[in-house]
Amino acid sequence: MSVMDSALRESLKSLRLSGMLETLDARLAQAHGGELGHLDFLQVLCQDEITRRETVAFQRRLSRAKFEQQVTLEEFDFTASSKRPAAQIRDLGALRWLHSGESVILFGLVGVGKDTRRTGPRSPRGPPGRPRPVRQDQPDPRVPRRRPCGPHLGQADP
Repeated sequence: MSVMDSALRESLKSLRLSGMLETLDARLAQAHGGELGHLDFLQVLCQDEITRRETVAFQRRLSRAKFEQQVTLEEFDFTASSKRPAAQIRDLGALRWLHSGESVILFGLVGVGKDTRRTGPRSPRGPPGRPRPVRQDQPDPRVPRRRPCGPHLGQADP
């Protein structure tokens, strides 16, 4: 490793470009072999960094989701149920509908695919996203209260 290489490596570390740092040797070998021009070399290095960041972000989101089991579409057992059309599910998994701006509606029997088990302490307000039930004999807590005012409270009309 030359002085220039170590200075470049330190610069990449300080700029937090570890994706470029990991693939630098392979990309330099491609450039010396004549496979990459100057702009192609820079573009490929930038793409390496983008790919690494997307992978790290995906792994971080996956770990934060705390899934009980991680299953990909390739690992899914379509033979377990003959009711699931494998070709249609694989087609949906390709996300062509998303890129073309189409909508997809998935439906089935009530309660299918929903998990009602709770993993943490239950909130006194119930699950998020659902309005709290309101008793008919009490005022609705979501409606702001008005302070009474006017002549019936002893105030004179202007």
